[in-house]
Amino acid sequence: MSRIFSIIFALIWMSGAILLQAQEDLIYLKAGKLFDGNSDQLRNDLVIVVKENKIVSVGKDISIPPGATIFDLSKTTVLPGLIDAHTHIALHAGNYEDQILRETPEYRAIYATVSAKSTLEAGITTIRDAGNEGAGYADVALRDAINNGIVPGPRMQVSIQPVSGTGGYNLVGFSPYFSLPNISYEADGPAEIRKQIRRLIKEGADLIKIYMESFEKKETRTDILTGALNYSKEELQVLVEEAHRGGLPVAAHTYSDQAARLAIEVNVNSIEHGLYLSEETFRLMAAKNIYYVPTLLVYEFWRDSKIFGQISAENKIKLTNTVEEHIKTFKNALKTPVKIVFGSDTFELPGTNAQEIELMVKYGMQPMDALKSATSIAAELLGLESSIGSITENKLADIIAVNGNPLENISDLRNVVFVMKGGEIYLDKL
Repeated sequence: MSRIFSIIFALIWMSGAILLQAQEDLIYLKAGKLFDGNSDQLRNDLVIVVKENKIVSVGKDISIPPGATIFDLSKTTVLPGLIDAHTHIALHAGNYEDQILRETPEYRAIYATVSAKSTLEAGITTIRDAGNEGAGYADVALRDAINNGIVPGPRMQVSIQPVSGTGGYNLVGFSPYFSLPNISYEADGPAEIRKQIRRLIKEGADLIKIYMESFEKKETRTDILTGALNYSKEELQVLVEEAHRGGLPVAAHTYSDQAARLAIEVNVNSIEHGLYLSEETFRLMAAKNIYYVPTLLVYEFWRDSKIFGQISAENKIKLTNTVEEHIKTFKNALKTPVKIVFGSDTFELPGTNAQEIELMVKYGMQPMDALKSATSIAAELLGLESSIGSITENKLADIIAVNGNPLENISDLRNVVFVMKGGEIYLDKL
C-alpha cells in the first residue's frame, strides 16, 4: 500500500513540476493599447501570451499565474514588428562610389551587421533587401547569420543583385577601359535572362529585382533618374515566368508610367519607387494585386543633402522636381485601392526607417492604413502573412512597443522601448 501511495505522490509531484515548467516557459505581455495589425482601431488592456517563438493567446481575461515572467507594456502602444519592404542593408552613409570601389565586401558586411542591429532596435523586425550594390554575398551571409542566432538583426529577404540589360544599371562617368565592379547582373535576351534568374535562385535569393529603366545621364530631362527602357516585353515575360516558376516574386524598380505599365503587363509582384505614375496605372495594379512600395523618404534625403553633402544647384532643382512629382504620384495612389507597402530605401541613417511612415501620413495616408502598410499588408507582399504581420495566435512573436500613440502622432513610432522578434527580446527600455 505504501508503494502505491509513493507512486501516486510521485505522479502528483511530476505533474506539478511539468505544469510549473510549462508556466515558466510562458511570457506574458500586458498591453495598454494594442494595434494588432488587422483591426481598424486600437484594442485596450489586453494580455499577450508568448511561448518559445510564437504567440499562443491574446485576450482580456487571461489570468497570469504567480511567479510568471511579465513585461508591463500597459503605458505604451503595442504593435506587430514593423516590416520594411525596401532596404539596402549593405550600403551606408558616405560616398556611394567609394563604397563600391574602395571598400571590400567583407568590410561592408561588417558595416551591414551594425546597421542590422540598429534597424532591429528601431522596431523593424523584418526587411526585404532590394540589392546589395556590389557587396558580393554580404546580404545572404547576414541573413543566414541572423537566422542562426549569430548576430542580432531583422528577419531578411534578399535579392543579392538586381537584373538589368547590359549598361542598364552600372557606375557611370568612368572610362570604358576600366573594369568596374558589377552592381547588377546583366543579362540580355531570353536565354541569358533565364540563366541569370536560375543563378540567383541557386545563390539563395528570396526575390528577384529588375531595373525597368537604365541609369543614364541626360542633360535635357527635368530629373536625374529616368532613362530608356531596359527590356522588351518578350524579355520581361521570360524573366517573370522564370522567377515565378522558381517560387520567387519580382520587384520592379520603376520610375516612369510607361515602364510601370510594361511591368504590370508582365505581372510583376511590386512596383518600387514609381515616381511618375498615373491614377489609372494604380488602378491597373490594384486589379492585378500588384503592390506599390513608394519609398518617399530617400529622395527627400538626397534633395536636402542631409547625408551626401553638397550637390550641384542644377541637380538640387531636379531632385526638388522629382520629390514634388513623387508626392503627386503618391496622392494618386491614395485615390485607388492599390495596396501600398512601407519601404524606406534608407541606408544613410539606419534605424530611421519609420520616418518613411511619417511622410506617408504627411502626404495624406490615414495613420491606421500607414501602420497596416508596415505590418499586415507588407507581410502579404513578402508572402509571410501566415507567420508575421499581426499579433495573432500561432504567429511568430514579433512584437514592439512605443511610448505614445502613433494613431494620434505618427512620429511616436520613433519612441521604441521594447522589441521582441520570434519570442526573443532585443530591446527593453521599460
